[in-house]
Amino acid sequence: MKLAIVGAGVAGLAAALACARAGVAYDLVDRAEQPLEGGVALTLWPNALRALADLGVDARDLEAFVPVEEGEIVDMRGRTLYRLPLPWMKARFGFWPVCVRRSMLLRRMHEAAGAPRVERLTVRRAWAEGSAAVDLETENGTRRYDGLILADGIRGAVRASLVHVRLRPAHYVAWRGIARGLSVGPRMREIWGRGFRFGYASMGPEGVYWFLTLNRSQLGSAVDPAAAWRAAVQMASHAPAEVARLLAGTPPETVYAHDIHDLAPGAPLALGRIALIGDTAHAVTPNLGLGGGLALEDGAALMRAFSVHRVAELPEALPDALGTYARGRRLRVAQMACVTRLLGDVMQWEGKASSTVRDAVFRAMAPLGEKVAWTWMMGG
Repeated sequence: MKLAIVGAGVAGLAAALACARAGVAYDLVDRAEQPLEGGVALTLWPNALRALADLGVDARDLEAFVPVEEGEIVDMRGRTLYRLPLPWMKARFGFWPVCVRRSMLLRRMHEAAGAPRVERLTVRRAWAEGSAAVDLETENGTRRYDGLILADGIRGAVRASLVHVRLRPAHYVAWRGIARGLSVGPRMREIWGRGFRFGYASMGPEGVYWFLTLNRSQLGSAVDPAAAWRAAVQMASHAPAEVARLLAGTPPETVYAHDIHDLAPGAPLALGRIALIGDTAHAVTPNLGLGGGLALEDGAALMRAFSVHRVAELPEALPDALGTYARGRRLRVAQMACVTRLLGDVMQWEGKASSTVRDAVFRAMAPLGEKVAWTWMMGG
């Protein structure tokens, strides 16, 4: 038996790790020339690090990630709205959160999976051939596999050939970059304004990862990327001084910009011999930094399902295993999509009165029940 894994990003490599751990043969393909490169950085919370450990990433690799030991949310004047309970998180879950360059994470995962070949291949669509196989239409003809793990991203063409899922605009733009040669200590910080947010996290010697979000309505007539960036920088000039330092320390050509979207909850996670994982199945807005972690959780769930159903020994059990995976993940990913969407909407409030109320309520209410909330977000 052999599966196809389409996509070699975080979700695809999590699937490769799952297959490797469960003894399931697979081909890994991606349309990009260098799929392990590119991107900016990811925040990995304890749930993500726990999933990486379950998937067989060596503890020494995890320890190489620089921990973030302090975190807070502040307003545009630098006044604290909320302090993240990171020491408690380390004691409760065994990991500090980390911020890691995406390419570094992918390389570590690829090595942990045994450095499998990643074939450059464009897959256009997929379909089930009866109940015994899955066919892929590629640029080089049709291929047949015993099953498919689809990890080709939020706008994946292959998913569109299987099921319709609504792509939802969040109505704000994000810019992301890495400030080189700067240090902020082992900390993360997020600054809330009116329709504006700026966050950053230490990556140790790698520099400081940052993001900036601005409502589309704040951009006025700025429609081209350069004008939008100028509007964002102008808004950032009203934030605490470290924001300007981080922007100045980032080569402009390395700044990555895009409109934020997510997928409406409810997409199927399994269709017979086909599994959808990561952003392909449940892309969430980045407001809690959970997207990569959810993909890693998917991989760990696949691994457990493969093992429970003994898929390596009983190929006919694959649909049952994928069904087990889907049932175990459906509620959590739908909840996270709803929560991250709602929080993002509130965080991006731009009215003077509404943002003032938001800050006051968050300052007063966020510490109440925070450990219950964080335990839930980390998956228990």
